[in-house]
Amino acid sequence: MEQTVTIDSNGSMTIPNEYRQILGLSAGDKITVQLKGNKLVLVSPHDPVKIVQKIVKRYAPRDSKGSIVDELIAERRREGFYE
Repeated sequence: MEQTVTIDSNGSMTIPNEYRQILGLSAGDKITVQLKGNKLVLVSPHDPVKIVQKIVKRYAPRDSKGSIVDELIAERRREGFYE
């Protein structure tokens, strides 16, 4: 995932909305900035596990009742993966 942003005359840049949503960033949040070689790394203050859960939730079946993990295990058992 890559996008180009422009740095304005004040040295500010806008983080694309899609990235802010994925990282759970809102106006007023503070992020950590790290310089690694020639790369500028922005680190979200939010729990990475919760971020991943939010991303996965978007792709989970809407009619899911209960645990997706339990559904996956049941599906695998029906397919013979588990004895």
